[in-house]
Amino acid sequence: MRAPDDEPAPDDDPPPLPSATRLVETLHRVARPQDRFESARALVLDRSVRLALYVRAPDEIEAVGHALQLCRRLLGHSPELRNHRIADFRLL
Repeated sequence: MRAPDDEPAPDDDPPPLPSATRLVETLHRVARPQDRFESARALVLDRSVRLALYVRAPDEIEAVGHALQLCRRLLGHSPELRNHRIADFRLL
């Protein structure tokens, strides 16, 4: 089926790749003191973004919770990540 001529063509262009620097800056901006966020590194590869988050926490469970909360907040505050989802999580 073809779209009528008076309707704009669908936007099939992939979203622009996020900037690793801008993602880390956004993390620093959206982090709250209770997140215990210290620093982060980002790597953008093709269509995936890898983040290494450093958080202070008394145990692994709390560290994972803070890291996931930060990632969810980053997804909500970064237009470049509008089509991204948290797909994998590893504790180092």
